[in-house]
Amino acid sequence: MEDTTKDSKSASGTVAVSKVVEDEEKKLSNKELKELKKKEKAAKRAARKEASGISIEQQEQMTEKKKQKAAATAAAAGTTGATATASNLKKQLNQTRIKGDKKVPHLFGHLETREQRNASSPTISHVVHPAILSLTLKYSSYSIVGSVARLTNMLLVFKQVIRDYVTPQNMTLARHLTGLLSHQIEYLKSGRPLSVSMGNAIRWLKQEISHVSIDTSEAKAKEILCQKIDDFIKEKIELSDRLIVENASKHVVSGSTILTYGHSQVLEELFEYCFVEQGKKFNLIIVDSRPLFEGKKLLRNLINKELGETSDYNGIPITKSHISVQYVLLNSLSSTLLEDVDCVFLGAHAMLSNGRLFARVGTALIAMMCHRRNIPVLTCCESIKFSDKVQLDSVTNNELADPEDLITNNNSMQPPEKKSFALEQFLNQTAGTGKGASQVSDTEEKDAPLKNWKNISGLNVLNIMYDLTPPEYINKVVTEVGSLPPSSVPVILREYKST
Repeated sequence: MEDTTKDSKSASGTVAVSKVVEDEEKKLSNKELKELKKKEKAAKRAARKEASGISIEQQEQMTEKKKQKAAATAAAAGTTGATATASNLKKQLNQTRIKGDKKVPHLFGHLETREQRNASSPTISHVVHPAILSLTLKYSSYSIVGSVARLTNMLLVFKQVIRDYVTPQNMTLARHLTGLLSHQIEYLKSGRPLSVSMGNAIRWLKQEISHVSIDTSEAKAKEILCQKIDDFIKEKIELSDRLIVENASKHVVSGSTILTYGHSQVLEELFEYCFVEQGKKFNLIIVDSRPLFEGKKLLRNLINKELGETSDYNGIPITKSHISVQYVLLNSLSSTLLEDVDCVFLGAHAMLSNGRLFARVGTALIAMMCHRRNIPVLTCCESIKFSDKVQLDSVTNNELADPEDLITNNNSMQPPEKKSFALEQFLNQTAGTGKGASQVSDTEEKDAPLKNWKNISGLNVLNIMYDLTPPEYINKVVTEVGSLPPSSVPVILREYKST
């Protein structure tokens, strides 16, 4: 009986101790529990090694040798230990990203701002080619705008990166060059997000690099890749644009009125082809919007374009001989202006697989207004811009530009110095200077109306770059394979992938 009572007391004591231990573990946080378990595993591992005859000093020496070997491998790959792989690079970028701006509406809070992208750029700049640094700066400052222009410049810079590339010892070009390009692409994203055409070209280039044989010499492999990039630019951009222009020119009739929005390289080539090679005379309405004013580039190029020596209009700008151009802003596009329009040509940033057009913000507004008035809307788009993604709105995936671009008065947005009497009276009344004043002070004119908008708690300024146009507002999509309805986009995507 005494033994039984002793056993029961010891058992109850053990249960009590285990409960105390469990209560202490419950009080610890998850992070502390993980560290405790990690220390227990390390102690058990060290005890097993010590039991097998390996002292603690020898274990520390082995650990140090492993670290030195990993650092040497990373240095041979041309990077530091922290940026040895693309996955480590992405972790580094995520750590350097700053929190979202409180002035961005919650609906668009998942989109990266320019500050968030720029915060990661100094972290990886030491592994980036100088040509990529220069190109990223041009992207972020809008010196290069447009999906085709950005794609062409990116491929040309990649050619330069490949020419300057040297394969490290004990490495193959097919595997190491792909990782090096990943670093360049990650830095390129810090300027502006990649366009759909750029993403398609990057996937194609990485696939071509993986097909390079191990037996091929480095000089020969670099020559082959540079030649393939040249062929890609010629086939997918230059020849495709030529075919699109020939197909779209059938819809332009002499004496008609054409409306376009912003600037598109293929549309500029289309208008030039119609009057230079076909001799068509038509009216052109260029609709533009803030803050980039891309329509001014199209207008400037058309004004500076002169017909060649073979023409009867030698040395005369085409805007005086063949095209009558009218330039308006998007907020000035009224119903009276649309009554005379016969056809609308729109550029494209991307065509999604559900037939929706992803283009510069304001495109959907024009397409819907013209559709209501039974004006045909045509989109000119290369197959390299086609995406297999599905998007139902312009909120899920978009690009946030700097809101200050909408607030500040840049040089291109300055009002004319000579103002009408009515405008001067309005400015005087707004400034509160009274009847006797004839002009507003210079400081008040220079100050933007929303200069201190960030200090206004209830005001958010959003500068999104793209919008989404439903397929029912688009009559045809003109591609290098012909003029097709938007519902045929998946067919072209399937053919594009098969080739």
